[in-house]
Parts: sequence; structure tokens; C-alpha cells
Amino acid sequence: MPRALSEQETEAFRERLCDVAARLYVEEGPAAVTMRRIASELGSGTMTAYRYYPNKESILTAVRTRGLNRFSQALEDALDTPGDGRTRSRAVRDAYIAFARQHTATYRLMFEYPQADRDDPAYLAAHERMWRTVAAHVEVMIAEGRIEADAPIFGHQIWAALHGAVMLELSGLLPPGFDAASLHTRTVSALIDSARPTRE
Repeated sequence: MPRALSEQETEAFRERLCDVAARLYVEEGPAAVTMRRIASELGSGTMTAYRYYPNKESILTAVRTRGLNRFSQALEDALDTPGDGRTRSRAVRDAYIAFARQHTATYRLMFEYPQADRDDPAYLAAHERMWRTVAAHVEVMIAEGRIEADAPIFGHQIWAALHGAVMLELSGLLPPGFDAASLHTRTVSALIDSARPTRE
């Protein structure tokens, strides 16, 4: 009988399992994500994965849910740093890019491929948390009087520019001398200039 894993070991195994599933999905397509293939990649028995998830759909939901929460936590931590709103917004940008670079398959699975089980409560909560992070740093700049904008809409504008820059970087399609941060800085500077309060 296999030894029962500790809570820490169980979490580490779930993390590895989700990482493998995300990589297989993004690199080889949905058909590659099977319990047998995941077990082979992990070097475990096929039934081991079933101890944690009932099927591959639940694994992919877990990948997205865990990814969204980790992503949101990274952005929240970045926003909770010293400095004015613009400085903290840059910290959020840097945390966003770092997450996409370090967890590329999970990032792509979260945003590039649709979520099938949108009614999963944990996924819905993680998704709502992520939406809040999109506007949070914009709300700081609005409160400081730096910009006048609708926080959710302006946050989505910044997010769209950042996601585009990140995907171009990950695809190797940025011009020489540019990375996601440098391209996004130029785009966001123009957005912020357009949203500066008008002075009488």
C-alpha cells in the first residue's frame, strides 16, 4: 500500500500535475491531456492522478483556477508596495510579465483557451478576483487625481495592451531591442496622457 502523502507533498504533486497538464494542452492540444499521458510525464501510476482529480476536465479547471489565484496574488502583492500610483502600476506590470514568463503554459491556458466549466464555484471566485486586480492599480491613480477614467474600462485598456505585448514577446514577434515591458510602457504612457484631468 503506497505511503500517504503529507499535506505539503500533496500540494506539490497537484502543482506538478497541473503544470504538466497545462504544458501538454498548450504544446500538443487538448487530446494530449489524458490521465495516462499525465501519469507518464509524472512518472507515477495512472490511477495516482485519479486520487486528486476525477477526470482531465477537472484538472484543466484546476489549472485555470490555481493559475488565476496565483496570478492575482502576484499582482496584489505588487500593488501593495511603496510609491505613488504610477510606480505601483509599473510594479503590477512587472509582476504580470514575470508571471507570464515563468508560467507560460498556465498563462496561455488561462487567457488563450476558453474555460469549459464556467459554473465551477472555485473557478468563478478566482475569475472575479482576477477582474478586481485589473482595475485596482487604476483606482489608485484615480484616487491620487493622476487620471480621470472609469477604472474597470481603463484597467481593461491597460490589460489589453499588456496582454498583447506579452503574447508578442512569448511568440518572438517583438522588434529588436523591445520586450513586453518597454513596448507596454510606450503604449500606457499614451493612454495615461489621454486620461489626465483637464485643468480649467
